[in-house]
Amino acid sequence: MKRSLCIAHPCLGSGGSEATVLWSLVGLQEAWDVRLISGCPVDLERLNVHCGTRLLPEDFDAFVGPQLARRMVGHTDALRGAVFSRFLRSAAPRCDVCISGYNRMDFGKPGIQFIADLSFDDALRRAYDPMPAGAKQLMHRPGMLRGAYLGLARGIGGRSKYDGAEDWIIANSHWTADILRSRLGFASYRVIYPPVAGAAPDVPWERRADGFCVLGRVSYEKRIDRLIDILGRVRAQGHDVRLHVIGGVGDDAHGRLIRRKVEANTSWCFAEGAQFGAAKMALLAGNRYAIHGRTGEAFGIAVAEEVKAGCIPFVPSEGGPAEIVGTDELTYASEDEAVAKILAVLVDSTRQHQLRAHLARRAGMFSTERFLSDVRGLVTDWLERSR
Repeated sequence: MKRSLCIAHPCLGSGGSEATVLWSLVGLQEAWDVRLISGCPVDLERLNVHCGTRLLPEDFDAFVGPQLARRMVGHTDALRGAVFSRFLRSAAPRCDVCISGYNRMDFGKPGIQFIADLSFDDALRRAYDPMPAGAKQLMHRPGMLRGAYLGLARGIGGRSKYDGAEDWIIANSHWTADILRSRLGFASYRVIYPPVAGAAPDVPWERRADGFCVLGRVSYEKRIDRLIDILGRVRAQGHDVRLHVIGGVGDDAHGRLIRRKVEANTSWCFAEGAQFGAAKMALLAGNRYAIHGRTGEAFGIAVAEEVKAGCIPFVPSEGGPAEIVGTDELTYASEDEAVAKILAVLVDSTRQHQLRAHLARRAGMFSTERFLSDVRGLVTDWLERSR
């Protein structure tokens, strides 16, 4: 009889935490009776495409939370999480090992906690994420309404008697580990980078377009409007660069803003929609550069994908993406600095090739093989500690 292991996630979407969950299932299914506990229905076909996995329904058991939590998706994250938390505590006691794929969760007993972002702490969320546009501002703005909302969520979710002291905190970057320690007093057990799947076409530099890609969810915290402005200034200096926005543009207030900015620059700015798998990697590999806009992002799996595709990404200087690129030449703290550093690379072909070689060496740090080895070793160490 295999021992049981559960991996929990409140709602599997399309980010780095999903890759962590899916590849953990891949790596642990042979040795364990693996169970996925989710607050939303599990669309395995979509997740396999997004994460580059080939899991089958019979590879694991899926336990889905109550319908109330599913109805809250995209609207009231804290309340949805509260309902899921109660469901999780009812399911976790039947598992020998409990793993959270998305931030700290209350299993009612010690568990392995993968930190995916900083949204679980309201002060850190305000520090690193701009205020959302439209009606969502009402729920995110500090004040009595926000306090009452979070208080209601805490009341619904409740807490077990376990205080979390024996949990292992797993950070997704050294930057995240430093924030957890300095701002919240959490000591990370170790850092494990999320896995990046999929092979990119080997397109020679000379055959790539002189274009930039911005990859990922099109939402307010990604600051894509600012990226369009930065590339507009680069073009004003005589460089005929283009920008490909790779991600679905919604019909919310921010989506409409991005759509207007793209339409105002149709000669060089293109909304490519959501792309997955080979199509996404081919689009990245057809361009020389990438640009990222979210400051204070815990990891930034889109940047790791761009590196793997052979692009040279320019990223904010604060956050996990700066750790991915590993050089100050590709990081910026302001629009002016971004423009200056982009221009410096565009005119120096020798430096372009040196940067590509540097990034190629770093790409292996984010491989699925390395992640599988890390997560198996993590669970083995957890069992040794338990004994």
